[in-house]
Amino acid sequence: MKKLLDRDEAFKSFLAARSKVNASLDYIRGEKSFTVVFSQFKTQASKGDAIAQDIVAYYYKNGVKYFLDENFTKYLKWEILAGANGNSFAIEKLQFLFGYAYDTIVDHEDFPQIKYYNDIDEYNYIYIIGQVICDKLVKFLELDEKSLALEKDEGDEYRPEVFRDFRKAIDACLDDVISTMRERR
Repeated sequence: MKKLLDRDEAFKSFLAARSKVNASLDYIRGEKSFTVVFSQFKTQASKGDAIAQDIVAYYYKNGVKYFLDENFTKYLKWEILAGANGNSFAIEKLQFLFGYAYDTIVDHEDFPQIKYYNDIDEYNYIYIIGQVICDKLVKFLELDEKSLALEKDEGDEYRPEVFRDFRKAIDACLDDVISTMRERR
């Protein structure tokens, strides 16, 4: 598993990258088009760049009028990949999806051992546990950065069943997350 990026550094890098992509929407300045800049970030994301993966996720979540439709499924996939690759800011954004999994792990009878073996404290547990959840989801869902980057861009707005499908995947991985964290040293 990759080392966790400092949350503040990941956030600053995200803001800088988002500014670069947003500048591509300003045709008056003669910048490269959004399509070109977004494609460059997708290429970086396909190579495992956790900041680029977070940026790509952001634009799939929000869409860009005339250029990119919202795609909730791709948003979650890219955010999970970013988290698995150590992006603390991406993990933080996945709390809405992982909340109950955190509770299950913290309430587990082996949590004292998990806490000790993983150097977990009240400030880092979201990131440490979140990265393991992301890593297990990448394997379970068979997420591949290269394949995901090559997929055709189509709209896929939020639907409750998409959220439920990802929750079911977390459920399927939860025992493996706990087992992995219990055995780390």
